[in-house]
Amino acid sequence: MDWVADPPPAVGRISSVLAGWRTARTSRRVLFVIHSVTAATRLADLLPIFQDQRIQLFCTQTDDSMFPAGVERFMQNHGFLPLTWNQALALEFHAVITASLGDNLHEIGSPILRIPHGNGYNKYWGQKSEIRNQKSVFGLAADTLKHDERIVPAAIALSHGEQFERLAEGCPDALPRAFVAGDPCYDRLLASAPRRLHYRHALGLRPDLKLITIASTWREDSLFGLDPLLVSRLLSALPYDRYRVALILHPNIWAAHSGFQIKAWLAEAMRAGLILLPPEEGWRAAIIAADWVLSDHGSVGVYAAALGRPILLDKSGQDLIDPRSALGRLLAVAPALDPRADLLPQLRRAEQLRDRCRAVAATWISSAPGRSLHLIREQVYRMMDTAPPGTEPALMAVGTPEIDDALPASLWTHVERMGCGGLSVRRWPASITRSSPGGVLIVSDQELDHRLVSLAGIIRTTSEALPCDEETWSSAVFEHRSGVGLTLVHDEGVARLRTRDGSRLRLILTEIDKPQQAELVFAVLAERLISGTEDIAPLSPLTLRTAPDHTVTAAFEVHASFD
Repeated sequence: MDWVADPPPAVGRISSVLAGWRTARTSRRVLFVIHSVTAATRLADLLPIFQDQRIQLFCTQTDDSMFPAGVERFMQNHGFLPLTWNQALALEFHAVITASLGDNLHEIGSPILRIPHGNGYNKYWGQKSEIRNQKSVFGLAADTLKHDERIVPAAIALSHGEQFERLAEGCPDALPRAFVAGDPCYDRLLASAPRRLHYRHALGLRPDLKLITIASTWREDSLFGLDPLLVSRLLSALPYDRYRVALILHPNIWAAHSGFQIKAWLAEAMRAGLILLPPEEGWRAAIIAADWVLSDHGSVGVYAAALGRPILLDKSGQDLIDPRSALGRLLAVAPALDPRADLLPQLRRAEQLRDRCRAVAATWISSAPGRSLHLIREQVYRMMDTAPPGTEPALMAVGTPEIDDALPASLWTHVERMGCGGLSVRRWPASITRSSPGGVLIVSDQELDHRLVSLAGIIRTTSEALPCDEETWSSAVFEHRSGVGLTLVHDEGVARLRTRDGSRLRLILTEIDKPQQAELVFAVLAERLISGTEDIAPLSPLTLRTAPDHTVTAAFEVHASFD
């Protein structure tokens, strides 16, 4: 109802429901109830449903959630009309939608639609079902659906038809309220898959780089909870010029520990090139952009496998998952991740089993791929006793992620001659390499870590980043950095080298098969020069091998002056 006069005190300042104060004459009110950022992101997938002039959408946050951090910011960023919990209780709504259960949700008097906040219903709950004396599944069991013996949601969205059987076991009197809704998150992933190149570009990935995306759910038994140093080990072990690593942490980790703390824990890894995805969005782009996905008993592994990404799953939490769920079935067939073993053979195994994993995940992830918004909208409008619009809701691809794309400022560079000709090159981010692996430390002029700068043998910069003329800058470097033997200033195809004794060389690339790796070629030639192992001019044409399956070939000229 709308009030003309004498509204209840809790409603008195909500102008959109006061006839004398509002502008739009909406006839249907919908409320989003948000427990956490995780739940909020799933509700955001439904927004195209509510592009209807008849609907006013409100949003509220439960007042006893375990993970409230970030929800208020999420609502502000989306421009939602917020209500306090007391205001939400004072109003009547035609439909209330939530992606979680529990807390004080039962206090809402209007009809509630519950959608999952992961892929379907995977995880066991803490108690055994009273029906069959077996483990309860969260969202399908009476102890999670009922309060004081009353079923709280009026409608229960199932991502797959197999969940009817499990709901019948856990809460049979809820069956009439359940319907197949598909998975709106999976549908957005399908819509986003053709934009893979856009996401890779946004993540700063060259075409020849391979992306390993690591995803962790929350709690101490998660991948990050069990092995928080995994990303650092991979960054220090994998060839820098061939691989990048991205990390997806469940929003509950961010809410429980804070963004500051997570970034403090990962500071060295981020300086080594780790791509840390924000909690709200970006994770979907990161699994689409990935060449492999490493996950645990969270939903990300199911989504990645269904998209055809090779996966490795940490199975420490497998006992927490219902084996009949999509995730449970995937855990039974997916290759296991051994975080302490050499990763490259495991990645090859993941590729070998990709088709098998994809078949299982795609079969059980959704009964209605591509149709979730349609099915959920039909249910919402039935609850509102209103005919839906004549056009289908838009299925939107996810946007490009916004990340801190800073590359490592300091790289240990080790070069060896190959028996078949050419040079073998390994580079390691210095921020996570505790001791010298051999070679020369090449440090960017932008490096702020005094410890690393003091170990540098070469300081490099670009012409654009020079703070003054080149000669003055080089002189200042040699004056203040006693261990530096050479400065390197480079553009796209030209580099200028100065040694401490005053020698100068200009390098001009005349040909390169991977132009984006000109910096690598200049770094290797600088290393050869400062190490004094050989005259660099005869090295042209040059072949650099940075990984068993990756080479860079370049031809260059060497000039003894800058003129």
